[in-house]
Amino acid sequence: MISHLSEKKSNKSSYTGAGTALRLVLALCFFGVLTGCGKATSNLDAAYESLANLDYDGALGSLANAENAGEDPRQIGRAEGIAYIGKAEYSSAVESFIESLHSGTGYPDDMDIDTNYYLAAAYDSMGDYVSAEDRYNAIIGISDETGCYLLRASVRLKQGNYEGALGDFNVVKSRNPNDYDTLINIYEMLSESGYKEAGLEFISSAINDDSGKMTDSERGRMYYYMGEYTQAAALLESARNADQTVVSSLFLGRTYEAMGEYNYAANVYESYIGSKGASSELYDQLGLCRLKMGEYEAALEAFRAGLEADDGSFTKSLEYNMAVAYEYISDFETARNMLTEYISKYPDDEDAARELEFLATR
Repeated sequence: MISHLSEKKSNKSSYTGAGTALRLVLALCFFGVLTGCGKATSNLDAAYESLANLDYDGALGSLANAENAGEDPRQIGRAEGIAYIGKAEYSSAVESFIESLHSGTGYPDDMDIDTNYYLAAAYDSMGDYVSAEDRYNAIIGISDETGCYLLRASVRLKQGNYEGALGDFNVVKSRNPNDYDTLINIYEMLSESGYKEAGLEFISSAINDDSGKMTDSERGRMYYYMGEYTQAAALLESARNADQTVVSSLFLGRTYEAMGEYNYAANVYESYIGSKGASSELYDQLGLCRLKMGEYEAALEAFRAGLEADDGSFTKSLEYNMAVAYEYISDFETARNMLTEYISKYPDDEDAARELEFLATR
């Protein structure tokens, strides 16, 4: 059976573009919550622990207890907003974050800045890009953080404001010309928004302007995005032997996949796992590679192993891709059950909802 599914859930590690803006915000801001924005209490501690475990309903229960106990309303509102984002209830998240901000002193501090990042992410997720940009404008006005320009560019692109986004990207590049991961992010944001050629200009200029600071891994990834796979493979092979990192192996494998060398790509992923230990990211990519090879049972094994090794970073992709694999082997009942559970956890994934509708006919 050949599924009509695209491989849209193929993981892009941490080097993705506009689609990762929310994850970037959540990771940075949640770290801020856990590291000292006010004195926590037992109820708030329990809520934070639940958030770390992605137990959003449990977090909301602890936060209700915190509110009844008269605990810090700023932290309660902020943590509620995080939980509601996790449940894809973005309007409720916005209300909670605004309540948190209104509970402050009126003089913006680090916690207010981080809460505004969250608020912007919630607006972004609900499609209110104007309000998201307004929050990023406020953050830039207070702290002028370089990363905020990147996030503002994302929502500007979603509004069709290419020139405004380009201005933000140029600010980021001028401040961090040797931050090659960020330049790759800029390429992907532009490419995903239909401006691939403009994105490639950032990639090619980085290569041309390199004064010897770019590593083989970074240069190899640049060539990968430019579609120059032979050069990319040579550089990434060298990088893999030198640094033995997940990133070098991941992109080396992807490069060989792009060249149609799936057996070699799978060997790259398996070699890293065998020598360095389990990696949920590489297991996910290995599973996708096996799907392309028509080895559906092997793909299932890879996705299962990835979930066992996962720390939460790749759960969403692995769970979706496992459902895909079950569909490929014509186990439609298991695929339906998995997608039903998946959508209960990620209700804003419209593609998965459409796929579940298709499976209902099988």
